[in-house]
Amino acid sequence: MKDEKYIPIICGKEAAKVKVSDVVMVMKDKRKLRIVTDKKEYDYYERMERVEPFLDSRFFCCLKGCYINMEKVVSMTDQMIYFDNGFKFGLGRQNFIRTRQRYKLYLKKTEINEKKACNCKQNNI
Repeated sequence: MKDEKYIPIICGKEAAKVKVSDVVMVMKDKRKLRIVTDKKEYDYYERMERVEPFLDSRFFCCLKGCYINMEKVVSMTDQMIYFDNGFKFGLGRQNFIRTRQRYKLYLKKTEINEKKACNCKQNNI
């Protein structure tokens, strides 16, 4: 079993550890950091530089101070990103085009990996 990485969240009234796999989006809002998960949003004072090391290849920087989890994206259309928990996020034209291109590459890579896994299963039968 692979060890799951966690992002520590420490603020005035709450302390929590959030699984990186549950994170939908991380964004900077002035001096606060907002972490959107499948079930909850966390807003607390933190620097992005302290959270970035926890983010792996699933995350893409769609604009300065904002990372999205490609595994959680359901669709992208009309400059909006739709996530599997119902959350949606709008981007400007250039950032949307760049993010959509990266999402297309992510989908192709995922499709190739799924085909390889399927072929391996068929060969073992």
